Amino acid sequence: MAAACGSALLAAPAWAEETPGAGGSPAATPAPVAPAMTQGLDDEPRDGSPAQAAREHLRAHQDVYKVPVSELRTVGTTGDGKQKAVRFEQLHHGVPVFGARYAVQTESDGDGRRVTSATGTLYTELTVSTTPEVDESTALERLFTLDRDLAGIQAARTAKNGLVVLPDAQGGRLAWHFTVTGAKRNGSPVRQEAYVDARVGALALSYNNLHAADASPVAATGVQVDGSEVRLNADRPAEGTYTLVDSSRPMYAAAGGQIRTYDAQRANYKDLVGGPVADSVPLVTSPTDRFDGANTDSGAVDAHLNAAKVYEFYKNELGRDGIDGKGGSIHSVVNVSNGGNDYANAFWDGSKMVYGHMDGVPLSVGLDVVGHEMTHGVTEHSAGLVYLNQPGALNEAISDYFGNAMEVEDKGVSMDDPKSGLVGEYLCNGTKPLEECALRDLNDRRNAQRDYEPITLDIDNGGVHYNSTIVGGALWDLRKSIDPQLADRIVYRAAQNYLTPLSGFTDMRNAATLAARSLKVSEAELAAVGKAFGVHGIVKGWEYKGSTHDGTTIGRDVLPAYEVYSGVDEQAAQINGDVYAISHGDAIAWDRGSAAFGITVGRFSKQHGASQREVAEDDAYLLDPSLDDDRMVFTRITADGIGLYRTGAKGQGAIKKLVDDPDADETEPVTEDGKLAYIRTTADGEQDVILRTAKGRTVNLTPEAGTRAARLALHDGTVAWAGGADASYLHVYDIATGTTQNKRVPGWLLNSISDIQLTSDHVFYRISGGLFFPTTSIGSAPVSDLTLMDRLEHPSSLYLAQFSVTDDYFAYSTYDLWGSLGSWTGPGKVQVATTADVLAGQNAFSRVSCSSGAQLAPSLGDGQRIAWLDTSAAATDVVTRATFAGSCEQ
Repeated sequence: MAAACGSALLAAPAWAEETPGAGGSPAATPAPVAPAMTQGLDDEPRDGSPAQAAREHLRAHQDVYKVPVSELRTVGTTGDGKQKAVRFEQLHHGVPVFGARYAVQTESDGDGRRVTSATGTLYTELTVSTTPEVDESTALERLFTLDRDLAGIQAARTAKNGLVVLPDAQGGRLAWHFTVTGAKRNGSPVRQEAYVDARVGALALSYNNLHAADASPVAATGVQVDGSEVRLNADRPAEGTYTLVDSSRPMYAAAGGQIRTYDAQRANYKDLVGGPVADSVPLVTSPTDRFDGANTDSGAVDAHLNAAKVYEFYKNELGRDGIDGKGGSIHSVVNVSNGGNDYANAFWDGSKMVYGHMDGVPLSVGLDVVGHEMTHGVTEHSAGLVYLNQPGALNEAISDYFGNAMEVEDKGVSMDDPKSGLVGEYLCNGTKPLEECALRDLNDRRNAQRDYEPITLDIDNGGVHYNSTIVGGALWDLRKSIDPQLADRIVYRAAQNYLTPLSGFTDMRNAATLAARSLKVSEAELAAVGKAFGVHGIVKGWEYKGSTHDGTTIGRDVLPAYEVYSGVDEQAAQINGDVYAISHGDAIAWDRGSAAFGITVGRFSKQHGASQREVAEDDAYLLDPSLDDDRMVFTRITADGIGLYRTGAKGQGAIKKLVDDPDADETEPVTEDGKLAYIRTTADGEQDVILRTAKGRTVNLTPEAGTRAARLALHDGTVAWAGGADASYLHVYDIATGTTQNKRVPGWLLNSISDIQLTSDHVFYRISGGLFFPTTSIGSAPVSDLTLMDRLEHPSSLYLAQFSVTDDYFAYSTYDLWGSLGSWTGPGKVQVATTADVLAGQNAFSRVSCSSGAQLAPSLGDGQRIAWLDTSAAATDVVTRATFAGSCEQ
């Protein structure tokens, strides 16, 4: 199953042996699934249509597939030559199952239709009730309460998609599915798919799914951004008016499909995300049959021309009639802005392409960019690859492959040219060398066993861009090693007829092999398929080969809870002396079974079998723990409400209620020496900071009306939080004196506080901002005087992922900038220095670990004790060291 989903990040923890560098884990209970691939089950051809033959095949072999045919809904048939692939969606008592699709491939011959193979993912032992205990309106309210990031989306629109079953090893979970579109405060577009557990009312999974008339045809002239003149197919709806509407393609005669190009006229892109083109966005027009000037600068001419080239490539080379394969219209929107500034990106939003400008150059000038975005649409209408982890990286790779294939053919670039694999290399309009301008390179020779990073979901949706060139490089190598047009047919048939939503890299190798065989390629060409994938390390079991780390694994295959819940602490573990607590999730139990969201508590000094305890409940999500010497406090989410509960300091004893007001939700607990601080959210959206003293007295630290508070911290008699509607104010409360200071973080108005931590005498805070691309920095101030707030000189990275600080040490991790086009150099290593040196402005950082993988979310304990999220193995593990590694020089 791991190969089928390609996503160890979404597995529940299985705990490793307490030995340095432990890589094994106890046997886990697999989520029951049907075979990911079958071949040769039918000896005789079947009568009827492809769908009838496929359904009869599944019925005849129910002993193999173990899912009743009555629970498989036919969702479409794709074709390529004599081969037809029938796609089925699995239902559970009429409710769709997330990602559960099966494709049955058939071929016609003189005797009928033969079923040749089947691929995909079906869950065979779903038992969950499909009657929700939390209604849809309550689930929607909880969604925006629990996911603070969604609450901050501008121009937000929410679509209700009904119920879905999230599969796991306990028989599945019922969830309400919502799609939220709009934009983040930093300008990033959002098409968020969110799933709220319909039994508990807690957020189970959330990810961004944005893959950044009558006609009178006439011939027209267009001027491209590079100054060249081209012929365009346009429309003349009235005397003296020409529009960029192309009705000359075969799709118009077949289904009325047109290529239509719109000018947003610098409208804010966030108002246009999702759904059909808004009525307020006009078609590109000209008073004559010449499109130049503003229509050149906007990118309209290039977008219209390139959309036509992409259409012709798919139609002529692969026999596909448009993005949807049915001759439907193709919509491009150019000239969007980000609040009046250039929007330096392009994306497919599920129904259209949207293009901005980068350094004044419209992104529609790149045929590979246009082909990339339109191919996202093709993939959405066929394989439907989930935009997470391996499936998401495969989605990106297929778009890169076809976008580049179109461009090298159009420009006459040889496949042997080292520049043939560059993506987006023409976006600089000649101002930079192609290698410097390019966003990615399919010739970068990356290897899955050496270079794949199972990055956490909060960064690049689990590495969909960063990891894409691994499998994209394999596809490109195939195109270099055999006839390019044959390679295109193999990759296209694999994506159309064999891949399903949860397919990963190994599935792509299997799909390409099956597609090549079905195309009757030679033995040499078939061997080239295997070699292309092998060179890039994509072989059976590749996920478990290579990579090492030098710490002790205390949590294996962890989905950190903060990836789904934006308000929870962004550290690998909470540490108090010898005790640690790991808040983990299990958004979808792909191949293991555990609590959906629970807390594992252990002791560093004990063997894991004697020390680790799982704190979990069947009908609740437990997350965001805080430890002191006497107790562990955490947030508990159930259908009845959200409150704060406790156990003993090491997770022992019964789960007991601390605060659970039926008229409010309590979150973000922090405890120290018997004191408790938390955020109380009421129905009107007010978020107050509440302090309960060790003697049980309760104080509202924010009694004024309309409070918005978040990112709570408590240490050594000080409470700190971020306030204001945009979280741009730092508040510090002294428990001893009962006084509060507050000050707005300096800088751009878009700056906000995204994390706060305290030492005995200083408050440290992360500032997130940026007009388009997110940037971060760290500031500090004495807790006694916020007027001395200042940004730290070091660390100086603009892209600080997480940090941790004690009186003795300061540790941080980084990530690098990525956009929907995927400019990326990967997350970095955890660095550490003394807190005194950091406050003194000295750049004296050294390495925490010499791990070969990425390191994120450091958590400091006493002395040099540290834990972090490490991606050097097949999944994201929680790893610890009692001392820092220091220098990692060989």
